[in-house]
Amino acid sequence: MFVDYLSHVLGTVYKVSGDIQPTRSFKELEVDSLSLAELSAQLEDELGITIEEENLSNDTTVGELSELLEASGAVLPA
Repeated sequence: MFVDYLSHVLGTVYKVSGDIQPTRSFKELEVDSLSLAELSAQLEDELGITIEEENLSNDTTVGELSELLEASGAVLPA
């Protein structure tokens, strides 16, 4: 559910190029730790949830983050 949303944010805000698949980690997508911290803050602001630091690392995949957001009860912005 959140994979398309995350792909859009990563591609437009964080300028991740190429194919953003759910199985790719942030390390594979070349998203650095500063950008991950910014992404976490952005998601918390936009979705009204809290993302613990240990749940979002370079090894986290887009799909895993999507599942975390869904399990946290996040709601996509209108």
